[in-house]
Amino acid sequence: MILPYNRIGDELLKECGGKGASLVRLARANLPVPEGCILTAGSSPEEADSIIENLSDRYTYAVRSSALNEDGEKASFAGAYETITDVAREDIPKAVRQVISSADSERVKLYSEVSDVKREGIAVVIQRFVKPEFAGVVFTSDIITGSAAHMVGNYVKGEGELLVSGSSDAEEFRFDAIRYDYEGKEEFAKYARSLYICCVKIRDLWNKPMDIEWAVSDGKLYILQARPITTLSEGSREEYTINGSMSGEYLLTRTNVGEIFMRPLSPVTFSLMDKISNSLGMPKFVDNIYGQAYLNVSVVCSALVSLGLKRSKAQELIKDITGAMPEGTEVPVFPMDKNKFLSNLFSLIRPKRKKTKLGINDSALLRDEISKITTKEELADYWDNSITPYINNSLSEIMKGVNISGLFTVKKKVAELCGEELGDRLLTGSVGILDSMKPLLMLDDLAQGKIGRNEYINACGHRHANEMELACPYPYEDPAFPENLVEEHKKAAIDVASMKKSQEQAYEDAKEGFLKQNPSKRAKLERLLAKYAKANRDRESVRSEGVKIFCVIREFLIKAGDITGIGDDIFMLYIDEVISLLKGDDNIRDLIGPRRTNYNKYLSYPQFPNLIIGRFDPEQWMADPVARKDIFIAGEGSTEEEGANVIRGFAGAAGKVKGKVRVLTDISQKDEFLPGEILVTNATNIGWTVIFPRASAIVTDIGAPLSHAAIVAREFGIPAVVGCSNATTLLKTGDTVTVDGTSGTVTIEDV
Repeated sequence: MILPYNRIGDELLKECGGKGASLVRLARANLPVPEGCILTAGSSPEEADSIIENLSDRYTYAVRSSALNEDGEKASFAGAYETITDVAREDIPKAVRQVISSADSERVKLYSEVSDVKREGIAVVIQRFVKPEFAGVVFTSDIITGSAAHMVGNYVKGEGELLVSGSSDAEEFRFDAIRYDYEGKEEFAKYARSLYICCVKIRDLWNKPMDIEWAVSDGKLYILQARPITTLSEGSREEYTINGSMSGEYLLTRTNVGEIFMRPLSPVTFSLMDKISNSLGMPKFVDNIYGQAYLNVSVVCSALVSLGLKRSKAQELIKDITGAMPEGTEVPVFPMDKNKFLSNLFSLIRPKRKKTKLGINDSALLRDEISKITTKEELADYWDNSITPYINNSLSEIMKGVNISGLFTVKKKVAELCGEELGDRLLTGSVGILDSMKPLLMLDDLAQGKIGRNEYINACGHRHANEMELACPYPYEDPAFPENLVEEHKKAAIDVASMKKSQEQAYEDAKEGFLKQNPSKRAKLERLLAKYAKANRDRESVRSEGVKIFCVIREFLIKAGDITGIGDDIFMLYIDEVISLLKGDDNIRDLIGPRRTNYNKYLSYPQFPNLIIGRFDPEQWMADPVARKDIFIAGEGSTEEEGANVIRGFAGAAGKVKGKVRVLTDISQKDEFLPGEILVTNATNIGWTVIFPRASAIVTDIGAPLSHAAIVAREFGIPAVVGCSNATTLLKTGDTVTVDGTSGTVTIEDV
């Protein structure tokens, strides 16, 4: 089978080999590819004899290998297979045979063994040969650091083989990938912008860092080949060996996202978060290193830069959510499609409506309907026609009216109006009752008989420490819930309502005291505090309402595992694969074993550093006994700090307390925590709120002024220092420390 690019459909792409499939994609995107055809894998060399009848004597041709495993994400096989250029029409059959026979060469065998990629079939590309005036390569990301802020290229005069072989000195050039700029020799300047535009289209087409071959012939630019940069790969999605830090240069932090995902993401949860990131037009917004979730700060900054903000301003805007960064650190940024980002965001807020009007408050209804489904076909249909539109409608409901800008702007304005210390006191207590406080405050009401069991379950039964991990059960699934919590709460004998009321009274006293002296500032202060309170409520509401969507998806997955007979192994599949399994693709089951093995391994790994800049190798880090546990910066051999008696973080909640430390690594250890102790942990979320009233102070590794621990601690009047990076490393249970929530310090005392 010999087919021109425009006659090759998706069903035949896999028979075209890596290079051939790439050329087809380039041609479909209307990129300037020399015309040609492909002898698909499995065809006989004799079939090439007939092709020369349709070729012109006016041109010569390039006959290029296109093995099925060539130019892939795992290995390129660059230079291993044969390529023959400037071939006359009548010599094509001979060249085809020569290229096919190269599949058995020693260099291919050796490359296959070294790269651990098995040899497969081979296709052959036959395309018009363009005699280059210039030929070269462009990498859309730096192949060493992974930075996508610049594209780096080389070229020679004449054929690209001179560049590959090193037989001719190459010229280097660079493009600024954020806002176009060319650095290089003047002789190539007139072609530079055209090449840059092609590189951007190719990078966005693959959505990966790319290695692009090109040539200029008769004054026209041609793209000869494009392949992913194999050294900038995130790993294997098939086996769930994903390390997002290896695919580029990013600043990754567990601040905020580490409060949500306290254990490694199961494959199905990762796939859902990946879909959400893509739907926002912000791929890799939530990134993944061997299951551990990270907020990709570079994605956030790049989105803001794409909207016209200066890089320094973008970094300043988000510092309250990123946590501590080393002095002088710049967030790596990369080009982002502003139009796509805004379009996706608009589509999320105003999705195209499908058959249902179901919304976020119908979570329980959908779960009940799912429980009654009995066949795979019916369940797959329910996903397409009920759950998917429900998710779209619910996300739209959640996003409409939400405005969290006050989280970033109000604090500074209140400090300018009242002074920083008084400003902090005014913001504390101003937010009212947030969703993350309800499980604790309503538990108090339940224990006193003010509300009923069902009311508590409906309001709080979906909230827990791992509420966005689909493999973990929700509290409402436990028949003993909430009676088990009521018993614990009664034993603790702490009046949380009084704690909250006391903090609210302190807020009212501080506000009225200031306004008594500054009556002209009342309107402005009230407006700022109202904006801050709404922003906090919106942020917390988004989380609570979003979890209800996850409840529906978990119910769907449980039913899918039951109907297909694979049970909990359903969580080892990606969400699209679950649908394929329900629709009859049983080959999907083969993916479960390797992923289960890797996922179980990730569950045993220690917490990776809270801040990662650049490419991070977990195995190498775990093997280094002196590697820092808090921060990793690629290229810097930093070791754990020792000997300091003052640990610094963010001022989370005002107050000063001296006491004994209790280090907890998981909420399952909550029974070990004694009233009056200082809670030291990696991060907290709503699942930890139940033990907050027992704590005299709270210290966390992960966090920023707007993190869960800081907000809730402030509202209950508990001193807190957050975002210390290494408190759980430097402190041990039983240590005596002084926690100063105003200055953001934890001092280790000599006892």
